[in-house]
Amino acid sequence: MPFSPTNVASLLLSGAMGTILLMGIGRQAAQAENLPSPGLAQSGQKAAPAVQPNKAQPVQPKTPDSSVRSANKGATTPKAIEPFIRADAVALGQWLMTKTVKTLVDGPVAAKPTSASPAPPSPATSLAADSRPASQVAVRALPPEPSNNPTIDGHTQMRVALTRRATDVTVATSQGGAIISTDGQLLENLPAGIGYRVSANASGLFVNGQPVPTAVWLQPDNGYVAVGDRWYRGRLLLLWQDGGVMTVNYVLLQDYLYSVVGAEMSASWSLEALKAQAVAARSYALVHSVRHQRRAYDLDDTQRYQAYKGVATEASSTHQAVHNTAGEFISYDGGVVESLYAANQDIVNDAHSGYGMSQTGALDLAQQGYRYYEILATYYPDTSVGRIDIGN
Repeated sequence: MPFSPTNVASLLLSGAMGTILLMGIGRQAAQAENLPSPGLAQSGQKAAPAVQPNKAQPVQPKTPDSSVRSANKGATTPKAIEPFIRADAVALGQWLMTKTVKTLVDGPVAAKPTSASPAPPSPATSLAADSRPASQVAVRALPPEPSNNPTIDGHTQMRVALTRRATDVTVATSQGGAIISTDGQLLENLPAGIGYRVSANASGLFVNGQPVPTAVWLQPDNGYVAVGDRWYRGRLLLLWQDGGVMTVNYVLLQDYLYSVVGAEMSASWSLEALKAQAVAARSYALVHSVRHQRRAYDLDDTQRYQAYKGVATEASSTHQAVHNTAGEFISYDGGVVESLYAANQDIVNDAHSGYGMSQTGALDLAQQGYRYYEILATYYPDTSVGRIDIGN
C-alpha cells in the first residue's frame, strides 16, 4: 500500500507549535458545524463532576461497538491528509508542509485479523516479552532510540471544540480561577466548584446574565475546568458563535492523549494495543493541528474526529501508553500520516476503504505477542514510527 508522490515546500514555525495564535475568530462561526451540546449542569449550582477532579478513574472494558468512533455504511471518507512534518526525529524548527494531497493508493495489503481468526489467548496466558513470536509483518524500521530531549507532547496545545452554537453551557473550576478578556483584563473571579452559566443570543455573550466580550478565557488557578458534567485539563476559550456558545478546550497534546486513548479503547486492554492507539491518535491530532490553524479549533470531542471525554477516561494504563510512546507518530518518508482507525475491520473497510487500524484487531495482535510498532506496521504498511523532539 504505497503512498502517492508529493511536492513539499518548506515552512518555518517559530517556537513550539502549541503557541499558535488564535486567528479567524470572526470568520470561524460560519465554517463550524452545528452539533448538539453536551448535558448542562444547573446554572448557579455547584458543578457535578462525573469523577473526582484530582484523581484519574479507571474505566470499565467496553464492547467493540462502543469503544471507538462509529461509522455508518456509505459515510463519507475523511479528507486525505494535506500537511506533513518531514523527518523521523526532528527539532521543531524543521517543519515542512505539502502543497498537494498525499493519499493511500491500492497495493498489496498486509494480512489483518478477521472475525474468523482464532480466539486470542487470555492475558494470563499471553506470551512473555522475551518469548514473542517472530513478526509476521514487515517493519520498515524500529522506533527511534529514546532520548533525553523533551518531545512535542509537552509543547503543543490542542484546541478541542466541546460545544458549538450552544444556547448555554455551565462552566466551573476545581480549584478556583478567573474569566479574562483576550487582552488580559480580569472580568470575573470564579470560586472553586461553583457553576457559572455562559449563554448567548443575537446580541452577544453573557456570564450569569452579565454581558462580556465575544471571546473570553476561563483560566483555572490550578486543577481542572468543567463544561457541563465533565472535567478537563487545560483552559477554556469561550466564543460567541452565530448567537450560540462555542467552548474550546486548550490542552497539552500529552494531556489530550491521556483521555483519547481511554475513550477510544478500554483502559483495561493490553498495553501494546494502548501504545499503538496512542501513536495513531497522536498522528491524527498532529495532522489536524496543522491543517486547521486558521479556524478556532483543531478538532472536536466526538467520534467524528477522536473521542475525548476529559479526565473521566484517563487511567494509569493510558498515562503509561502515552509516556512510553512520547512524541512518536506514524511516518511515511518522514511525513505524518493521518492515521484513520475504527472499532473493527468491517468498519475500517466500510468507512475508510480498508485503510486504517482495527482496534479489536490491534488487541488481538497484542495478545498474540505483537509489539505496538508491529501492530502499526500491520495496519499502516510501508510506514514506520518516528518521533518529534524539541531541539535547539
